[in-house]
Amino acid sequence: MLPQKLKEWFRNLLKPIGTLCTRLGIHPHVLTITGLVISCSAGFTFGLGFFRWAGLFVIISGIFDMLDGHTARISGKKSSFGALFDSTIDRYAELVVFIGLAIYYMNHPHPALIIIILLAISGSMMVSYVKARAEGLNMECTIGLMQRPERIVYLGFGAMIFGNTILFQIILGVIAVFTNVTAVQRVYYIYVRNRKQCKATEKENCETKEEECL
Repeated sequence: MLPQKLKEWFRNLLKPIGTLCTRLGIHPHVLTITGLVISCSAGFTFGLGFFRWAGLFVIISGIFDMLDGHTARISGKKSSFGALFDSTIDRYAELVVFIGLAIYYMNHPHPALIIIILLAISGSMMVSYVKARAEGLNMECTIGLMQRPERIVYLGFGAMIFGNTILFQIILGVIAVFTNVTAVQRVYYIYVRNRKQCKATEKENCETKEEECL
């Protein structure tokens, strides 16, 4: 739901900062943990009802989320454990933000919004889970309408611009719906890829048997 060129532009914008972090000797894990701390600040301020400040914290935490990966690649400290650590911290970072929102709406009773937040949490977790399971099957899966960058942008800028208004609540609904749509998209994408691989394997096996017969 965000143009790919916009994502690439922003990634390129962060590269010099990643280079600077490498020169200063800042480990990527430090950036990852910093992003988590800022996300906790976002969750806390959402819980208190300071939506615009919380939105700003969400955007800053998203910048650190991208920056740690750039720094890891530039510094040569990219590793399997680093990828696991980053992915795990990202999940916690996202959870604390939604928990903060849930706490606020529990104290200012909005049953429908609590359900929307629960759907957004489950959808966000499933998007990441399907990707992780696909990678475990040696299949890359990065498609979908509501990936993590979209969730950060919509939630962060939505809170900053609209505050606690009906428009922000609509954005929460959009995130809740399209995160789950994205999870289904990814499952279907892997299903189609798997079928193609199976057919290719079957065809190869048939051709091999024919050669053996000859």
